[in-house]
Amino acid sequence: MATVGEDVLMSITQRTGRWTLDEKAPGVYLIKRRGHLRAKVVTTESNPDEALDYLLDDGVGTVYEVECEEAARERFRDYVEARAR
Repeated sequence: MATVGEDVLMSITQRTGRWTLDEKAPGVYLIKRRGHLRAKVVTTESNPDEALDYLLDDGVGTVYEVECEEAARERFRDYVEARAR
């Protein structure tokens, strides 16, 4: 895990070229390209209070809701594939 800021831990859970899927908090994932936020993915495993805080950060309008971590990874792969065309 990498330290971001003072108290927030984030881990890169998947990488495809210049794209990464970062886990910001349990059940809250960030899709980034070259370190820039492109979309957010939230699973039912997330804490609703924490998820809301992260969804409001950074002003990104695209948020995907999925059931679990594996579905978040699949959404990431689909997102990257759609933009690689």
